[in-house]
Amino acid sequence: MIIDSHYHLDERIEPLDRLIDQMDNHGVDRIALIPSMNEPVEFKGIAARTGALLPTLLMGMWRRVGLLLYNSSVTADSKLSLLGKKYQIYGLPNNKDVAQVLLSHPNKFYGWIFVNPVLTDPISELDKWTDKSGWIGVKSHPFWHQYPLSELDDVAEYCEDKDFPLLVHLGGNRERGDYRFLPDRHPRLKVIYAHAGVPFYREVWDYVNNRDNIFIDLSNPLYVNEQVRIEAVKKVGAEKCVHGTDGPYLGADQGTMLENIYQLPLSSSDKDRILGGNFIDIIST
Repeated sequence: MIIDSHYHLDERIEPLDRLIDQMDNHGVDRIALIPSMNEPVEFKGIAARTGALLPTLLMGMWRRVGLLLYNSSVTADSKLSLLGKKYQIYGLPNNKDVAQVLLSHPNKFYGWIFVNPVLTDPISELDKWTDKSGWIGVKSHPFWHQYPLSELDDVAEYCEDKDFPLLVHLGGNRERGDYRFLPDRHPRLKVIYAHAGVPFYREVWDYVNNRDNIFIDLSNPLYVNEQVRIEAVKKVGAEKCVHGTDGPYLGADQGTMLENIYQLPLSSSDKDRILGGNFIDIIST
């Protein structure tokens, strides 16, 4: 079974019928949907070429430059900035959009409940959806929404009680990127760090190795290039990795992202775990 654990619903870029056609074409059984987070982004030319350098910078001797580039992509007024061109980041992504898809296509999609503890009571938002069919976990973005991981303390407790995984995109400083904070306080919490733990990569991998309930996803062709993907899987093991695309952003294509997993130097059983087995275990145990 193939499950894409990280995908955004944005019909301005990819209408739902086209998304389903792509799933069928590539043999993807289910996608775990996240509401749209931002207005459509133009990512090409020099912006794309500069962005492609990010993993290499973050993994090498120019790490500080990489962190500067990473952090500078979000402005103080909460906009995504790509070489000076700004795009609106949505403070409260609309879970209702995903809810409608879960009702119309219950056998195709799961849903991540998006929370932003800075702008609204996250527990009230979670209570709206957790008992409805199809919702399998909680998504948070301390990086773009600019808050410390400590703001998710109540959310983590809620997830721990409900046995929901928490999908986190880490920020680039120690408060917004404190990958230890929530698992250390909530030892039964299941956490998936998005995009192989960007921007801390190897630090996160070392931490994941020592924790049973912590995982990484391999989504996003910008953050998870070939070097990151191969090293991450080697470091944490196939049992700690889950497949994701992060489409329809950055031109992320299901076929290409799947091929990236197929080409890993792993056994068929390990690839199957990454492509869906691990995710099923995370959301069902």
